[in-house]
Amino acid sequence: MLFVMMGILSACQNDLLNSAQKEAEKIVLHQMESFGEVKENSRFEVTDEQTIELFAKAISRADQVSGVADVADPDFKVEFGEKAFYLWIAEDYGSVMDLEDTYTLYTLEENDADQLYSFLLTENQLD
Repeated sequence: MLFVMMGILSACQNDLLNSAQKEAEKIVLHQMESFGEVKENSRFEVTDEQTIELFAKAISRADQVSGVADVADPDFKVEFGEKAFYLWIAEDYGSVMDLEDTYTLYTLEENDADQLYSFLLTENQLD
């Protein structure tokens, strides 16, 4: 029975963040102009443990989209130390992409997208 539960729990997680990255002391957000181009003066550090956990859980629970990603310019770059992601976010939808694998897109759970959107809106990070 325990093995079945472990299989179910591990199926709900992807491998985008390792355990050390999930425990980061800070994450850094940058608003994006386009792929590879950060908006000037848009660096925003997050050091609040609950907010870091929110981002980490949202990314870790995201579901891989099948096929090759063909997407619009990202809204944000999110850095967990050396690991970075592109983030597209709306009130009820969000996606992430590992900067090391720009052919694969992951869709955030609706609740996670809503929470990230609310945080970014509260922090005046959305244009």
